[in-house]
Amino acid sequence: MNKLVAPFAALAFAFSMAAAHADEAAGKISAADAGTLVLEDGTTFTLAEGVSMEGLEPGTEVTVSFEEQDGQLIATEVAPSN
Repeated sequence: MNKLVAPFAALAFAFSMAAAHADEAAGKISAADAGTLVLEDGTTFTLAEGVSMEGLEPGTEVTVSFEEQDGQLIATEVAPSN
């Protein structure tokens, strides 16, 4: 029985850590370039590799999916808000 508990506990811990780090923010774009996105409230994100800002300009309402890594907010997805 003890041989089964440790692997399941490790798996549950891994899933809880992944869920704890993913988050979302919403707001208007204040500024953006190839690697950074700033919302009007001052929240600054570093764009993860492959995240496109095509068609998103300052003033556009967006929803940003992000993770915190080493004290930085890393945007994993940026989409216009509906």
